[in-house]
Amino acid sequence: MGSLIKLELKKMLFKKRILIIWMGILFLSFISIRAFSMEETYADLFSKSYGLVPFMGILMFMIFSGAYTLEYNSNMSGIIKTTKNGRKSIVIAKSIASVIGASILNLSIFFTLCLSAFTKFKFAGLDIPLKNLWYFGNSESDITVIQMILIMTFTIVLGSFFFAQIGLFLSSISNSAAIPFVFGGLIMGLPYILEGFVKNMGLGKYLGATPLWTMMSCQLIRYKIPMSMIGIFIVIFIGAMTILPKLTYDSFMKNN
Repeated sequence: MGSLIKLELKKMLFKKRILIIWMGILFLSFISIRAFSMEETYADLFSKSYGLVPFMGILMFMIFSGAYTLEYNSNMSGIIKTTKNGRKSIVIAKSIASVIGASILNLSIFFTLCLSAFTKFKFAGLDIPLKNLWYFGNSESDITVIQMILIMTFTIVLGSFFFAQIGLFLSSISNSAAIPFVFGGLIMGLPYILEGFVKNMGLGKYLGATPLWTMMSCQLIRYKIPMSMIGIFIVIFIGAMTILPKLTYDSFMKNN
């Protein structure tokens, strides 16, 4: 299983176009943080971490979209299905590799932003409370910068897990990589695109129940999202993690 996971991870991450786009986004992430005052710069860190979400989505669904395409287009799926343990092994390996790959991509972008901000002040000021930063000006939160970064590290991995299952399911039901890329991107990106519209309607708190805002948990603190919305996402997460892997497996077995 370990070798299969490594192979799937290599297929996802070490494509030339993925590496080029990935390196370009990392460069953009590093130079996007500018040297203001300490509090201004750390506020900019969290602002940019959410602002770069579209790039995270592009990279993620680029690696998810072709997860089953090679097997379908080369008729390898038929061979895999006839092997004793090939069916479950390939689905499990793709799932694990996708979570690891997405986490690596997303955390590398986030940590590059953090490194760019930290090095401007020699890692000082990490104990500044969020309520002192303009980005969290109305939150009244006593959570510190470093604590928020640790929380976001966890939630980014959690979000990567969620979006990986969505991406794999969409890939398993299509022979084309375009469909999971487009529809997966929409599922992730709609809260980002419609944020202003939803807030203007007075429904901003409901964005806290979306996978995107839970993944980028700085938004939950910034807008003081009630725990009930976070609870709704937990229910959605558990349901999705229970149902999607099974649907992906069933779809893979039925696709010729």
